Amino acid sequence: MNSSKPIVALMLALAISPALAQDEPSRARQDGAAAVVSQEWQGLPEAAQQALEEGNEAMAEALATYDAQYPDRRLWQEAFHHGRRAMSLAPEHPAPLRFLAEAYSRANWYGPAWDAWLEYLERGNLLDAEATPLFSNVGAQLGYTYYQQGELEEAAEVYTQIIEVIPFDLQAHAWMGRIMVETGRPEQAISYWQTVVDRNPSDERAQYFLELAREQARWGTRAVNAFREGVALYEEGNLDQARERFARASSINPEYAEAWAWLGRVAFENENYLDARTYYRRASSLRPENETYAYFLEESDRRVEATAQTPDGASEIEQNAGGGAGGTPAQDGPDTDPARPNPLDEEPPAPDEQP
Repeated sequence: MNSSKPIVALMLALAISPALAQDEPSRARQDGAAAVVSQEWQGLPEAAQQALEEGNEAMAEALATYDAQYPDRRLWQEAFHHGRRAMSLAPEHPAPLRFLAEAYSRANWYGPAWDAWLEYLERGNLLDAEATPLFSNVGAQLGYTYYQQGELEEAAEVYTQIIEVIPFDLQAHAWMGRIMVETGRPEQAISYWQTVVDRNPSDERAQYFLELAREQARWGTRAVNAFREGVALYEEGNLDQARERFARASSINPEYAEAWAWLGRVAFENENYLDARTYYRRASSLRPENETYAYFLEESDRRVEATAQTPDGASEIEQNAGGGAGGTPAQDGPDTDPARPNPLDEEPPAPDEQP
């Protein structure tokens, strides 16, 4: 696809005098007359020019008449008819195809609009300032439809085409980042999310997904997803299921220190200090610089020894658990904020929102 910079738009070249600038139909006719003399219409047969002028008038009247635009409404059907007639009279000229792409877009007929824009670009034509947002919106709507239907590869193809033509379209970058995360390709997701963060550093959502993609690239998608599910379950107070998710994450990737540490955290809070010691020992061996892991390894070991040395060891632990010097200190970590949501459980945003 040709993705060079835009050419000059269809120009409304004739000046509107106060006497002519009266009602909407008058302005529509004036716009159509102006378009005839525009540079893009040069070389267009007179009959095709007449068809496009009538198509422009029908499109302007439709936009002024209807509160909501649908392609099956009469004025839009008239506009399409005139555009197709111009296309049949001048099939190689870009103006009829450009008109149809715009008309389909403004009527919210996204499939035909997208095909018309792609054909327009493939012929070597370029988007002007008016066409660029139309192309972007049509692509966003079509990509979102594919996404909602679970056709993620088709959605990714649409967003990739948007980025190829409009490299600065952050919405398309964000959706590509999300799709790459959801299809297990975090390495590719990093690039898209990094672009969004670079251009909009205040976008907290993009920063969050960038961190998620980096974690998945480092530890593996399945391991990170299981770990974050465990964090969410832990926050809900469901420690048994949380423990299973942390165990799953550490099984998928035995080098995942945070998963071992959160296994230790659950065991410690359940006063299972023997297992807590085992898990924190593994976490500390993987990340010996982490002071939190080292502290709870030492504390778990102390409590195991205290239990072993006391005939009713459990009662001593229960005594100390109430606080004071022997009480259980607050766990600030490990490194992951347990309040962070699982992004894969979020409802996807509408096409005009950042995903």
